Amino acid sequence: MKKPTFPLRVSKEGVSVTIGLVEKNGHKIFRVLYREQGKRKQAWRTTFDAAKRAANDAIEAVLTGDASALKLKAADRHAYLRAVEILEPLNITLDHAARDYADARIMLAGKATLAEVCRDWLKRNAVELPKITVADAVEKLKKQAESDGKSGDRQKQLAAALDAFVTKFNQDAVDSISAKMVADYLTALPFKERTKANHRDTIGFFNRWLVLRGYLTKGTDWLDGVQKYTKRKLGQISTYSADEMRRLIAAADDRILPMIVIGGFAGLRHAEIARLEWQDIDLEEGFIEVKAENAKTDTRRIVPLKANLKAFLLPLAKKSGKVVSLVNTTKQLLKTATDTADVKNEIEALEWKHNALRHTYISARVAESGDVPRVADEAGNSPQVIRTNYLKRMRPAAAAEWFAIAPQPKIG
Repeated sequence: MKKPTFPLRVSKEGVSVTIGLVEKNGHKIFRVLYREQGKRKQAWRTTFDAAKRAANDAIEAVLTGDASALKLKAADRHAYLRAVEILEPLNITLDHAARDYADARIMLAGKATLAEVCRDWLKRNAVELPKITVADAVEKLKKQAESDGKSGDRQKQLAAALDAFVTKFNQDAVDSISAKMVADYLTALPFKERTKANHRDTIGFFNRWLVLRGYLTKGTDWLDGVQKYTKRKLGQISTYSADEMRRLIAAADDRILPMIVIGGFAGLRHAEIARLEWQDIDLEEGFIEVKAENAKTDTRRIVPLKANLKAFLLPLAKKSGKVVSLVNTTKQLLKTATDTADVKNEIEALEWKHNALRHTYISARVAESGDVPRVADEAGNSPQVIRTNYLKRMRPAAAAEWFAIAPQPKIG
């Protein structure tokens, strides 16, 4: 016979009595809890069998209308019998139903009715979602990225993170993946924090894509509560001075010059400039359009074209084609920094600082405008990320000098 678990509820026809096990002075005794005429009552028994008999007697007294049991008026008795009849097909006792109803009302706190909540849940979950494994979904996403004309860099970024994700989860159904599973996966990755941040971002993009394609229910968030990773050690915000920028520009040839001046005077990311077409730059109206498919955040944005940047780009502009056609831009940027050296005058070469042009633009633009949200929108970041990852204190005079850097006549 299965050993009973306490507290034990004994129910019959909507009437319930609870049997509890209590230790007193080293002895185990049983307490029977019930209600009589709306008042809480209890009885003590030394054995479980005796407690069960007492519980059944209390229930029977209520059901038979014993004088010592709860007295019901005709209307109340009719309501009681009707409630028991309604609940009978569900195999739920009246007190259980009342407790569930009360718990739900407390949780809703008057913000909605139970029927409204049920209708909303059915609307979002009534349709059975198509089943798909992580591996198959990743393949579909990669094919769509290719057909949508995503850049090669973006496709490589997606593949690098999602292929690793597939290695871990492969044939798991996407609707079985939880935020905890993603958190554990990211924690176990043998990468530095910057790389983990990139993987986290890509998994978030994959999650949103699955929701939009109907493979996951609306509101599913694999990153809910998952640790965020920084892409750079805070405090290491590198910038260039106006003099250093002039030296870089002087050393640059026309193939790499657009990348340097657009990075420094419009703040576009290295990869965004590499994807930029001349048709995306409106020299007449004075703006650069970063299309969604070219942006890191997959969101279109408009960046103002500063007067000095326009002066640099006008002599180089073409009707169409890539703004920077070089295959290996990093190699050319490093060469440009090296070429800033002047051996004759004992001037050492500048160091090429990763993201320093973008950091300097954002710092100068904030100093110039005093409007962090506006600059964040132009840069394709949140104001918080701008403040923590990009912004270095700069005086307005230094910002004015930065945006006053203009093309100089070539010597020789």
